[in-house]
Amino acid sequence: MTPKLMRVLSKLYKYQNGEYNAERRVSIYNEQILSDKERDILQEHQWQSNTITYFADHNDVIGKLLSLKNIPELTQERILTTFIAGVGGSYLRGRSVLSAWYKLSNIAAHHYLERPEYRCCWVCADYNEPKYLHDSHFQYCLYAGNAYSSTPTYAYLNLAHLLTQPAVVATAEDKQAFLSLIDLLRNAPDDETPGQFEKRLTAAKIIKGDVHTKRGILDSLARLGVIPNQFIVLSDSAWANFGDIVSCENQLKNTKGRSDMEMPWAGWKGHLKVDESQLHKLFGVYM
Repeated sequence: MTPKLMRVLSKLYKYQNGEYNAERRVSIYNEQILSDKERDILQEHQWQSNTITYFADHNDVIGKLLSLKNIPELTQERILTTFIAGVGGSYLRGRSVLSAWYKLSNIAAHHYLERPEYRCCWVCADYNEPKYLHDSHFQYCLYAGNAYSSTPTYAYLNLAHLLTQPAVVATAEDKQAFLSLIDLLRNAPDDETPGQFEKRLTAAKIIKGDVHTKRGILDSLARLGVIPNQFIVLSDSAWANFGDIVSCENQLKNTKGRSDMEMPWAGWKGHLKVDESQLHKLFGVYM
């Protein structure tokens, strides 16, 4: 992904350029908004503007995701270095891969389980209905640094595309940004809230991007237990049900289910710092 292609895609995927398809419930984007030169850039990079992926139901989603398990190219080492490249900014798409990889590594085949609290699967947060997703637009969002991997559907699209791309290597600057982020957590005041930390992170100018792209990084580290929370123990090697994690939000004083800040990152407090054991288990080679 080059800056030139990203500029073309940001023009192509403007909201106003999308025509909503009611049958598939996705927007289709018209390349006619682009100049001939811009369309040549799409062709040069073999970018398909409107790739739509269909999922029949919940079981189809889980089956597609599990089909990627044990593929040699999706090693832990590759995922971690790609994530660090995302944190540092040399490969923004890397910010999304850690949470997706966690799902692939730990989720098991399961039946759709819905409880009254949430109209989705209690186990994985996905849905049991036919759906189409605009894969091309989703990939553009990931390349922009967004971390959409909240469901197995997104995790599958994320990792399936990653397999088509060359592996990246985190730079020295990327590694330093990651270490600086960890040190910022280690040195948090005991009473610091997630929101206060985010403001301090922004002021430190360690990571580029808006609050939401930075929050995606923090949430990924929290989901693997590197950033602890007050209510539930999480790790890279054990599955935790979506419903069990999100239910903890009812105990939070700072959200009460009304904030866009979600568990598990929302459950951190400054006195928790970092889980050094989990940090060194996963990222020890970079420390």
